[in-house]
Amino acid sequence: MALILDALVEILRQPTAAGVVSELMLFCGPLWVAVLVGLLVGWAWRPRWAALLVGGEEGRSDGNNSQLQSCSSEVSEGSGLGLGLPSLHSLKAQLPSCITYLISEERTEKVEDVLALSPPDEGGERLAVTTEDLEYLSQLVELTDGGPAWQQMMDRSLPNMSYQAWQRDRESGPPQYRSRSVFEDATPDIVRDFFWDDEFRMKGKWDDMLIHHRTLEECQKTGTMIVHWVRKFPF
Repeated sequence: MALILDALVEILRQPTAAGVVSELMLFCGPLWVAVLVGLLVGWAWRPRWAALLVGGEEGRSDGNNSQLQSCSSEVSEGSGLGLGLPSLHSLKAQLPSCITYLISEERTEKVEDVLALSPPDEGGERLAVTTEDLEYLSQLVELTDGGPAWQQMMDRSLPNMSYQAWQRDRESGPPQYRSRSVFEDATPDIVRDFFWDDEFRMKGKWDDMLIHHRTLEECQKTGTMIVHWVRKFPF
């Protein structure tokens, strides 16, 4: 760096402007020649890994490789240096198409990755009662859930029906209730109406511990109901 500065100082000490200009041209000439040679060599020698880096991955499909090879296949025959240099006009014409092709391939792969990661559309409503709920209900009925003992609350009967109810307090959470109903010569509609008829439970003295009832939610499609009961305490 010091040698270059000394050379510039010597050039600026020339007595005439023409001398300064001529000395600067002679000084900068080798630099321009080196720059031009570097550009020409860079156009002529383009490593394959550099082209693959433009695509984003090494080892693309054969279609990408053939596209990249076609972009660098045309060579100018009129160069005075005798080097296999690509034609500037052919590069200008083909470079945008190569870049567009690679970008479109990358976007397509991104869309496919998003579709693969996205959950499939179930296309239906989620059931209110799942298989796990049915398994837990079966354990409660068969007394195999491992919880505390059940305390009997009710024992009622009619000529063609009998009903028993139990209750227990869990270690955590609200109390649990379990019932057993036995019907004789009854249709499904009668059984459904019996379980929905809270007025009969309270006014017919079927359940003398029920003092208030209110339906919070009701689904006409599945028959699911959420009710609010107020019962006597203590049992």
